[in-house]
Formats: sequence, C-alpha cells, structure tokens
Amino acid sequence: MNITIDWLTKTTIQYFIKKINDGLSINRMDRCIEINFNATAPFPENLVPICGVIDYLKEIGFRIKVLYPKDSRLLQSGLSNPYKLPLNDYDLLSPTNRIWRYNTPEEVFKIVSAFVNHLNNKIVCAKGVVESFEWTINEIMDNVIQHSQSKYGYIMCTVYSNSHISVAIFDNGIGILQSFKGSKYRLRSPFDAIELAMRENTTRDPKIGQGNGMWGMKKIVNNNKGVLSITSSGVNISIDEHDTVLKHELKDKSIRMKTPYHLGTLVDFQFNCNNEICLSDIFGKNYEYTNLTLENLEDNQNRINVKISQFSFGCATRLAGESARNLVLNYLVQSNYSQIIILDFSGVSIIASSFADEFIGKLLQECGFIQFNNLIRITNISKENMSIINRSVMQRISEND
Repeated sequence: MNITIDWLTKTTIQYFIKKINDGLSINRMDRCIEINFNATAPFPENLVPICGVIDYLKEIGFRIKVLYPKDSRLLQSGLSNPYKLPLNDYDLLSPTNRIWRYNTPEEVFKIVSAFVNHLNNKIVCAKGVVESFEWTINEIMDNVIQHSQSKYGYIMCTVYSNSHISVAIFDNGIGILQSFKGSKYRLRSPFDAIELAMRENTTRDPKIGQGNGMWGMKKIVNNNKGVLSITSSGVNISIDEHDTVLKHELKDKSIRMKTPYHLGTLVDFQFNCNNEICLSDIFGKNYEYTNLTLENLEDNQNRINVKISQFSFGCATRLAGESARNLVLNYLVQSNYSQIIILDFSGVSIIASSFADEFIGKLLQECGFIQFNNLIRITNISKENMSIINRSVMQRISEND
C-alpha cells in the first residue's frame, strides 16, 4: 500500500487516517505501508498523533516505510521512530522539535527538565510562563500514565521565533469518556467527558488524584491568552485566545480500521512567552510553586549559583552568550528579582569577546547598572577573562554616552 501525504493542502491527522483506510478498503490483507510525505508541515499537533498511529500500526504487525522530503526537519523529528530514553546527552540538550515517547514517571521528569532548561536558554519569558509550562506538561503527561491505559505517551514541543510555545501530547489509550467508566459520573458523549475533565476537582478516582490537571491547564492557557485544543474519542473541543469554545466531530464516520486516534486523546496548547501568567490568581493566594531548578542552584545564603563551565553551549560564540544571558534573565524573573545570582567562572580557561559582550555586556544594558550591581556577582574568574568582560562592558557603556 502506497500513501502520499501532501501537507501543502492537507494538514490533519484525519486526512492521514483516511488515506490508510482508503488503502485498506482496496486490499485489507496488505500489511506493508509506504508513506510518502512530499511536503513539510512540522507542527506538533500534526506530527505527534501521526507518530502515535505509526507506532500503533507497527505494534499490530504492519511494516512501515516512510519517505521524507529533502527538508530534513521531518526526519529529525522522530516521526516514524520517536525518541526514547535513555539517550546521549546531546539529544536531551536539544529536546524541542522532536517527538518523545515515554511511559514512566522517571522519563517524564527527564523530558520535562530538558524542555525547561532549553526554554530558559532559548527565550526570555514573562513572569510565570516557565513555571506554568512546567506544571502543565507534567500534569498532562502524568494523565497519560495514570488514566489512559496506553502503553506509551508521545510529546513534542516547539519554540517559535515569535515567542510562542506549542506543545502536543498524544496517547493511544481508551479516551477521556472511557476513563470515567466506573465513576459516579454518567456521561452521554465524548463532548460531555472533555467538558467534565476541564472542571475543577473532577476525577474518576479520588485515591489517584484530585482531578485538577485539565482544569488547571485550561485556566493557565486562558490566563496567558493562549489557545487549547483537546481531541478524544472522535470529537474535538478548541478554546481560542478570546475564550471562545468551538466543538466539532471528526469527518471520517466510516472507520474501516479503528486507529488509536479515534479512541485516544490529543492535547494541544500554545503559550505566548510575552504574556505573564499569575498562578496565584488560578490556584489561590496561598499557592506556592516550588521552582526545583532554582532550588537546586541555591546555596546556604539563598543565592543562585550558576557555574559557567557547565554551560552546554560553551563560551566561544555570540550565540552561546545569548543563551547564557537568556538563562540569567529568566532566573531573575523566576526569583522575582529577589535573589543574588553568582556567575561562577571556575574551570573556564578563556572566553570569546563576542560571548562576553552578548552575555555580560548586554545583560548590564538590560538590567541597568544599579540592578546589575545589586543582583549579579562574578566570582572565580581569571584576570584574562575579567579583562575581556571589562572591555566589552566599557564598549557598551560608551555606546550610551
């Protein structure tokens, strides 16, 4: 069976499944599928469920061959072979634009930590965005493990140049409607199930959880003026940045092969990194989020220690300096500008002038001299590296004179 997917005109998982069903209607005994993606649309909401369906087809005995266009982004995404732990350090250092398969809490922790670290380096986020991002993907990934009865979950995150984050999480499980089976709730349709799941304190079994994951996600996305889409058991509910709710059913009613997409769940949401998210407005004034990243960096004087030698991106390029500056600015935001940040240069032999300018020179410009002097400390640095930094700082200061 040969399937050609043209994402220049069709971009949905329904289109992909219809192509498979059309092929099976011609020859139900054909267990070989060749999929030709002749255009690239590397968006998480498209790639993640297709990856899950391909994985499912392999498990039930289909032999899958995927042909990619010259653009290598699809090949690197893991569309036909999702990334799995354990992997080498490089893969976890560049976790975005890749589909990850997981099925244990330990894998969830490592994947989420990799996403958070990458986001801190990639872009400066408004207050509450990184914490909300971490909370949300933790909750939804855990939902897959706790409720879906799926062998695996799949997740992909993309950070766009316009300061938007897009995340898609998919499972091959029983769907939200069936997950409420045996509970006190009597639901008539998958629409009812999705709407119920987004209410506060709604859970199938209070012994497993309090039922605030989907509700919290909806409130966070709404607080950020982001967008949210949930598809499960053949129906979809979408909520846009104006809090407008849209409902629709999948078009393909005559399913000849029950694929996971018609049973399982796809959660797709987008944040705007420039829009603040106030978690206390959502969870109450007494809510305190524990930022484990900062907590692990704190010393006994409550200062945040950043070891420059441990930067995965090094100290030799301007791009590395930008990542370092983004990281420190995000730490300042996340600490509410209330903790001193120690920049520890021990173990760093030499830094590039471009790195020093992009990191320290521009950091001083963005913070201002007084705030920089109050909150930033540079320690364990060689005379040579300090001279390079001083020169970069003086040049930046002279630009403003």
